[in-house]
Amino acid sequence: MIRRVAVLAALTLTVVTGCTEDGKESAATPSPSASPTASPVAAGPPWYDEVAPAAAGTTVGPESTTCPLPITFSVPTKWKVEAVTSGTDFHIGPAVLLCEIDAKPAGHIGFLRVWRIEGATPRTPQITLDKFIDDYGTAEQRQYRRTKAGPLDSFEATWTSDDGRKRAILVSSLYGKILITLGGADDEEFTAMFPAYQLAKSSTNLPE
Repeated sequence: MIRRVAVLAALTLTVVTGCTEDGKESAATPSPSASPTASPVAAGPPWYDEVAPAAAGTTVGPESTTCPLPITFSVPTKWKVEAVTSGTDFHIGPAVLLCEIDAKPAGHIGFLRVWRIEGATPRTPQITLDKFIDDYGTAEQRQYRRTKAGPLDSFEATWTSDDGRKRAILVSSLYGKILITLGGADDEEFTAMFPAYQLAKSSTNLPE
C-alpha cells in the first residue's frame, strides 16, 4: 500500500472504473459514447487530430540510445530522455514504466512516458487501457478509438482527470504491447505539449 501511494504521488496520475478482468462491464463502465470510433481521424475535441506534430529532434528507442525499446519514435529537441531502471516500483495496472521523456528542459511541465504491458493480453485492447487508467484513481469523459501509430496498429484513449486532459496509445510491437502516455500539470501544459505527442505517435515504428 505504501509503494502504491508513493507511485501515484510520484507520477501525479489520476482516473475511473471500467471493464473487469474477464471483459464484463462493471457498474461504472464507460457510456456508449466512449466506444471506439469508426474513423481514425477527427478534428476538434476530444482527439484534436488537426494539431500538427512538433519538429523532430531526438529518436527514442534504438538499441544504442539512452532508452532502448521494442519501438522507436521521435521527440522534440530539448526534451530529456531517461531510462527507468526501477522496474516494478513504477507499476500502474498491467504497465511497467520503461522510459520517461521530460518536457521541463523545453519549458513545459509534463512527460511522455513509455510503458511495457505485462501478463496475458486481454482479448480487447480497451480492457488493457481500462486497467491502466483505472489504477490512476478517477477519470471523466473517457473515449477510445482504433488508430495508427506510424504504420502500426494501435488503440488510443483520451480522458480528463483532476489535473486536466490525458492521452494514451497502445501499440503492438514484435515483443508485446507498448503504451505511450502524455500528461501535463494542467490543461494549458497538455495543450502546449500535445504536438510532441503527435510527433511521437506519427513517427512510431519498429526498430530497423
